[in-house]
Amino acid sequence: MNTHRLVTALSIAGVLLLAGSGRAATPADAARSIGDIGQQTETEKFSKTVPLAKNGTFDLSNISGDIVITGGPGEQVVIEAVKKGRTVEELKEVTIEVTTSANRVEVRTRYPEGRRNVSVSVNYTITVPRAAAINVKSISGDEKISGLDGEVHATTVSGDVSVASAAEVRAVKSVSGDVHVQTSKSTGSLDVSSVSGHVTLTDVKAGEIQVNSVSGDVTCAEVAATRVAVKAVSGSVTFGGPLAKGGRYELTSHSGDIEVFASEKVGFEVSASTFSGDIKSDLALTSKPGADAAPDRHGRTNQSVHGIFGDGSAVLQLTSFSGDVRIVKK
Repeated sequence: MNTHRLVTALSIAGVLLLAGSGRAATPADAARSIGDIGQQTETEKFSKTVPLAKNGTFDLSNISGDIVITGGPGEQVVIEAVKKGRTVEELKEVTIEVTTSANRVEVRTRYPEGRRNVSVSVNYTITVPRAAAINVKSISGDEKISGLDGEVHATTVSGDVSVASAAEVRAVKSVSGDVHVQTSKSTGSLDVSSVSGHVTLTDVKAGEIQVNSVSGDVTCAEVAATRVAVKAVSGSVTFGGPLAKGGRYELTSHSGDIEVFASEKVGFEVSASTFSGDIKSDLALTSKPGADAAPDRHGRTNQSVHGIFGDGSAVLQLTSFSGDVRIVKK
């Protein structure tokens, strides 16, 4: 993780509250843990196995370092960590605190108080019971999570976050980094966001999906949900997946294009608008009475389209200020 990206992320994020730390982690805290990463030549390994009920909760807070969490069999948490620093003395100053109870395991990376030049990062590789719920927070580092049936909450300030093969994903967020969710589900709502990275959802099913991006593109491929709300500022939005009867899909981008891949199997009512872009539909739309403008024979207008395809059972709300809006036949 390069320090330039970290500084950028921290200037956007301000502070990140690490659960159980009793105080907010500030940019100065991160700076003292990062230091000059290129000079980290000493390492120290940490290993611990603790019990956790199958449906228990695992909670991890880290400052600097990558995190890999995988679901596995049994009723235990296997923690493998590698501390990296400039000197052996620095490594000893950073501790890994593990707190356990019957239904909860908490892991905290502790840095010495009052020190601002401790250049130590901690990489974690952890196996938890597959049904366990997890809550992961970090300031600088990538997070990779897979093979879990319990609820997943994963956030980082500077780093990529990837979740795969998870049955109950609830929140996946990064300030400065890409976010990926694939082959996963959520029986409730799924909240995904990145400020300066791209967001990609592939083969995802949920009751409700909310995606936010400031400067990155949003790509939803084979995404199934009855309600989808995507907001991007300068990135493009692409949505592909089966539209649900009675479903609602709101896709918005200020300066990016919006593209929806739709089949002829489910009808929809669409309201599409753009200030300076074009609107085009491969599927023939019937102009709805009271529409601001009707498409020409090519399905194109300069400003807005309000029309119906088929029975109009799903609702598409597509809005861009300076980008094009396209409905592509799947």
